[in-house]
Amino acid sequence: MVIDGNLVDIATISVGALSSSIRPIKRLLCGCQPCFHREKAINDMLNGVMLVPFTMMVGSIFSSDLMKELLSSAKITLAIAGLAGLFFVLGEIFKDN
Repeated sequence: MVIDGNLVDIATISVGALSSSIRPIKRLLCGCQPCFHREKAINDMLNGVMLVPFTMMVGSIFSSDLMKELLSSAKITLAIAGLAGLFFVLGEIFKDN
């Protein structure tokens, strides 16, 4: 088979790539220039990458098999999602009022 990678990692990268392409497509369709911003594309990609592991974490409440799959096959993806969550919480704690 041509695609033999981990399905969680494939879904994570695919959702990240899709997420980073939505804003430029919307800007292109509305005629805004420039339609591509590097910083926003990176931010959108990282936000998209977080969707799969966060969704799997929520889904693991309903399925122990999903939790086992997440812990056994997607450790890096889970670690990245945890790190993003940690940065978000620390940002909320230390933000200026």
